[in-house]
Amino acid sequence: NSAKPPAYAIRYYTRSGMEVDLCGHATLAAAFCMLHPKKMEDQKQNHQIAFFANNDDLQAELLLPPANSQSTTPISTHNNASRIAMNFPWKNVTPISPGKGGQEDVLSMMSHAFSGATDSGHAKLFHFRKDQSQSFFTQHVLHIGTTDGKEDLLIELTEEGFDSLLGLKVDYGALSAWQGYSRGVIICCCASTSKAESTEQQTSSLDFRSRFFGPKVGIDEDPVTGSAHCSLGPYFGNKLGKTVVVGRQESERGGVVECILKPEEGRVCIVGTAVMTVSGQLSISI
Repeated sequence: NSAKPPAYAIRYYTRSGMEVDLCGHATLAAAFCMLHPKKMEDQKQNHQIAFFANNDDLQAELLLPPANSQSTTPISTHNNASRIAMNFPWKNVTPISPGKGGQEDVLSMMSHAFSGATDSGHAKLFHFRKDQSQSFFTQHVLHIGTTDGKEDLLIELTEEGFDSLLGLKVDYGALSAWQGYSRGVIICCCASTSKAESTEQQTSSLDFRSRFFGPKVGIDEDPVTGSAHCSLGPYFGNKLGKTVVVGRQESERGGVVECILKPEEGRVCIVGTAVMTVSGQLSISI
């Protein structure tokens, strides 16, 4: 069907009521509701939809199930789940300057935020003092940069450093100290083969691992952040020389995100899955 896909305006709000420019999960949910397979069958429409966000034009497409039912994809697909590809903007990461006001202040902020004691279930992890924390980040940080518009702060760590922070109590307020970003803090690392093979999805194609904190927009740690992959995908695609990269966000809930890179178009195609859990009707009296 070559008909022009339907288009809708879309806006995003955090749980605290703050409006943000882009949200992957909300786009995925909206696209799924509008492109639900049964709805498509009934209306014989195409499997695409467009959204107009505050600063971006977005597209989403309902992907058909693979012809081979035994085939695997980097994204786990459960029964009755739909795979949806979302066409999002490409966001570059620009290194920040060393010294005061730049990398030095970021390292200081991170050392304060992650200087708490570990949870009881992670006895092998460091029990940081603040002086130890500063030394730790100096040793394990590989890159510090901000995304387009200085929206997010991205910090790449060694995988050993990334693992050492898992389970540490985080001072989320301290993560707001540096004024050089407006939304969130991304910490990430390349994934080793052993880590990739241990994922729940049993895929050996995992390329990177990440976490996302958004205290400036009312989010302590986000479970899975599709919009952060607008920068994570290009960053690791360039680093690894790949046009398709797969990352796992390692929050308590966690999730795997597939990124198909389209540098010539300045776009990142982010693939996720959605499942209908409840449906109903809302009546509004005017």
